[in-house]
Amino acid sequence: MAHPLNVVAEPVLAAGIDAAPLSPGTVLRLGRRMILLSALSQNIGTGLMFGSFGTLVVDIERKMEVERGLSTAGAALVILTIGAIAPFLGVLMRKFGLRALMMTGALLCGSGYLAAALATNIVALLLAYALLVGPGIAMLGIAVPTSLVANWFVLGRGKAIGIVNMPIAVALVPPVTAALLPWLGLSGVYLVLAGTSVLLIPGLFWVIDHPERIGLKPHGEAPEATFDAAAKPIGAGALIRTGDYWLLGLAAAILGGGGATLATHIMPMAIGEGTAPALAALLISVLGASGVAGSLLYGMLADKIGGGRALALNAAIQAVLWCVLLVPMAFPLRLLLAALIGINAGGMMSTLGTAMSQRFGTAALGSALGLWSLMNLPFTVGMPPFAGALYARSGGYGIAFQVQITLFLVAAALATLAARRAAQSGLISSPASG
Repeated sequence: MAHPLNVVAEPVLAAGIDAAPLSPGTVLRLGRRMILLSALSQNIGTGLMFGSFGTLVVDIERKMEVERGLSTAGAALVILTIGAIAPFLGVLMRKFGLRALMMTGALLCGSGYLAAALATNIVALLLAYALLVGPGIAMLGIAVPTSLVANWFVLGRGKAIGIVNMPIAVALVPPVTAALLPWLGLSGVYLVLAGTSVLLIPGLFWVIDHPERIGLKPHGEAPEATFDAAAKPIGAGALIRTGDYWLLGLAAAILGGGGATLATHIMPMAIGEGTAPALAALLISVLGASGVAGSLLYGMLADKIGGGRALALNAAIQAVLWCVLLVPMAFPLRLLLAALIGINAGGMMSTLGTAMSQRFGTAALGSALGLWSLMNLPFTVGMPPFAGALYARSGGYGIAFQVQITLFLVAAALATLAARRAAQSGLISSPASG
């Protein structure tokens, strides 16, 4: 029996539409609403945290009277908490529903930022991040909103996933936070973050987990297709035992690690080449901002050629771009190169989400992405310091980048193999555009 929070008791009224028979265009209109709500959920969940944290570090040190190692530990604790919860998201989605999870996530994030605003010592602050903000982001970000839009779209699914995963808040929140700090102080900024998170909750009442719950089919689905709400999706154990899951997951994790490595090292690399620090900081901004376009572009590409093939192409292009990264060049060209790499790095989640949904079905997407978050953790956490160690040993980034280029080629091969296996076995639907 479905959990009460997973049932829309008066589905038509809950959707904000009339009780008359639903027109074919209704699913597209409501689907677009789900895209908007999912994008807000994703950006408020991950964007507020990772967009604001770097600008708050110095003020945390001043207020809590701690050194850099402790002041930055909150971000690490959030990442670890997300990794610990993510493998169970598929089960939680099936038990409680997407809407209930997203609302709970927003409430946890708001409570966490409120606790951070009231914290008077570093232990209380770190507990707020680890026990409230981290779990909240796990329920608000990536897996849950991506699963929601995948449920609503067959035609144009990649584009929908791409819109949801556009890192708009990550690009906008840092300057806004920096502007607010002198006026509101650290506690005041945390209260703004808390209020923003809680304000999302009323909008999430409009979330409908699946169009079948109000008598509709996903946009672009064949008329004869049926939806069985009681059908059991592929479980975590079955995913782990599936070779294609590892092929896609490892390929995407390599790309994620590469993105984290470049975000960490591109500024010091430019400074080492003689670029002024203020100009070098632009590289990070361009890298992040171009990811907004990349998420949408690669989502649309995944609709055309399939998620697995788009993931393989992404890895191959990044291998080429990183080869160019090794060549000394004028700063404007370096800036252009950062934008091109950012487009590809920003498109990774669009291609992965589309590939996973095409290969394993939308019902298993939450479990697939949740488990992948854990798989991705060693790459995003481990590859940047590994590149730093290679730099320290060799005195330059040549060896570190060559290792990453090799890994990109491995990722391209893994994703290509997964796409071919799925196509040959008939386990993947034809890519749909729209």
